Amino acid sequence: MTRLIAVSGVGGKGPACFLVETARKRLMLDLGYGPQPGLWPDVAGVGRVDALVLSHSHRDHAGALELALKIGNPPLYATASVLAHLGRTGSALPLNGTGQVRGIKLHTGRNGHAPGGVWLHLDVGDGLLYMADHGVESPLYAFDTPPPAGTIVLDASYGMYSDSLDDCKARLGPVFTRGMALFPVPPHGRGPEMAHHVACSRGALPNIGEDLRASLARLTTDDRESLRRGRAQELARIAREAPPIAGARGLMFTGAGDAAGGEAAALVARWECEQQPEIVFTGYLPPGTPAQRLTASGRACYLRWNAHPRLADNVALARVVKAHTVVPAFGEATHLEAWRAAFAPARVLLDREIGL
Repeated sequence: MTRLIAVSGVGGKGPACFLVETARKRLMLDLGYGPQPGLWPDVAGVGRVDALVLSHSHRDHAGALELALKIGNPPLYATASVLAHLGRTGSALPLNGTGQVRGIKLHTGRNGHAPGGVWLHLDVGDGLLYMADHGVESPLYAFDTPPPAGTIVLDASYGMYSDSLDDCKARLGPVFTRGMALFPVPPHGRGPEMAHHVACSRGALPNIGEDLRASLARLTTDDRESLRRGRAQELARIAREAPPIAGARGLMFTGAGDAAGGEAAALVARWECEQQPEIVFTGYLPPGTPAQRLTASGRACYLRWNAHPRLADNVALARVVKAHTVVPAFGEATHLEAWRAAFAPARVLLDREIGL
């Protein structure tokens, strides 16, 4: 029997780790850590795996590769961009194309979420589509429409959320207008999107950290195929000309997104007890991180910048691929009944094991 096993990633916000079993092969899709500090997938009972396939390089999808030894140290498959970012060797997957992983046909497409990121369509059962994280609103990252699949594992981290990226930009507008704020951002995700938006909408370059500068430069060269058309030239200008962060001035973008590391951690530590600059978090606030602590205390505020699909986006995608089974990943189980109503007549499952 072919089946999908959610080792981690179903029923709440947690690291991505899914196992696909066929009569002959066992493939693991992603092996993440977090996003909460100290949260690892439990692979103790998984056994030997024939291949490890990564959707993208973000920590909650690829941050637990040290656990690979516990599953037989399987060969690694990912796009060339993801392998390079992780500093790993392995078999390169196409950004948008077909191939095989241990005899199983695989189709990939750009996920609209991160450089080198892809969704994964496996030719098992009547088709399994693993979206991992994805987005359809990104002003930078390209999204390729997947082929039909009977079962789809969706990025449901936003639950029932429905606001558009334009709504987010409107709410952030006053902060941009005031003109002095620190934005801790993932340099390989929404960081380039937000820097690009500020540069284009305000006509002035933001101040950027070196991690973000390196990501922007790479997006115009090695990662260029992950972009929508016509974006590379402006990104190259930002990478080349945007000033570094030197004191509390202007709009500042640097990593990490939760301020638990990188330049953002040092800047938050310096300015936490000061009234200025504003500190604005725009993504998930993991418990136990500076992002969660500063927003809870009121020193920082939270204004989302969409980097994941809304419910309406997911419903539309499930219908486009004609899925009869929907597995909402990375979202809270409290939304189950609402998901069932939204995705009907497809069945919605949060089971640990699902037959394909």
